[in-house]
Amino acid sequence: MRGLLLYNPQSGRNRSSRELTVSQIAALLRGYGYDLTVSATTHRSSADAQVRSAIADGAEVIFACGGDGTVHDVLQGVVGTSAKLAVIPLGSANALCRELSIPPDPLRAAAAYAATHERTTAVGRCVTTDGKRYFLTMAGAGPDGALMYRMLTVDRSHAGRWSYLWHAVRLLLRGRFHHFTVRWKTADGTRGASQAVSAMALRIGNLGGIFPGVARGATLNDKTMRLVLVKSPALLAMPFWFLSAWLRLERWNPLTSKLDVTSFTCDGAEGKTYVQADGEWIGSLPATMDLLPARTVSFLLPASLKARV
Repeated sequence: MRGLLLYNPQSGRNRSSRELTVSQIAALLRGYGYDLTVSATTHRSSADAQVRSAIADGAEVIFACGGDGTVHDVLQGVVGTSAKLAVIPLGSANALCRELSIPPDPLRAAAAYAATHERTTAVGRCVTTDGKRYFLTMAGAGPDGALMYRMLTVDRSHAGRWSYLWHAVRLLLRGRFHHFTVRWKTADGTRGASQAVSAMALRIGNLGGIFPGVARGATLNDKTMRLVLVKSPALLAMPFWFLSAWLRLERWNPLTSKLDVTSFTCDGAEGKTYVQADGEWIGSLPATMDLLPARTVSFLLPASLKARV
């Protein structure tokens, strides 16, 4: 099977050993019969064009070697094609790998691709004034979008969970978060609206990092997204959300609400409100986010995981 192994040279926190690790991963995969080309991303969002070029040249599988941001960028080029998406964890969070039960060690993950199976999953779509992006794990507007916007100026190769927490705390203490209007639609056609300072669509149950528990109950399915709405004021509601989720007490939190939706829109903010998808800043409100059952991506997964996904 012809493929592209695309890795982010800035992903993760062990740059000195990354090239060696990538070479070892490629050697393992080639030993299993994959006809691989190995390339590094050249800048933020370069993966889209690199993936499309590789697929046009006959690549049948794209190995995204990096963190969730790398997977997000690769996804943009894979959606709408017949190419398969495979993931090798080489980032800091690797939330999608955890959801798919792919081994967290990159060499063990590569070794697991000796035998494979496929899984097709619907993708989410987020449309803002800055354009359109597909997503897999999450998308949201409010403080999370502002945090990802701020992280654009941070060297993320050294940004572990404590760095994210530090920047999140500073943002909450210094930022002014205005409420906006969220309108949603559920699978049975029910519509509703509410005011919120944060709206986050979740598609996996464990984001890890500084967000343990906030995505509990969300699943990577083809029908709905778990929408979490947080009321104002953000300085009180956001920490209370994280704490109540960590303590498994979120059902008694009066400042948050959860529902399963197929789509929602966010608009009407008084100030600039940023949007993120898969932990990457993608623009600002207004925004529309929806799940696209007819727009899918095919994962190539280790056969040993078939019983668990």
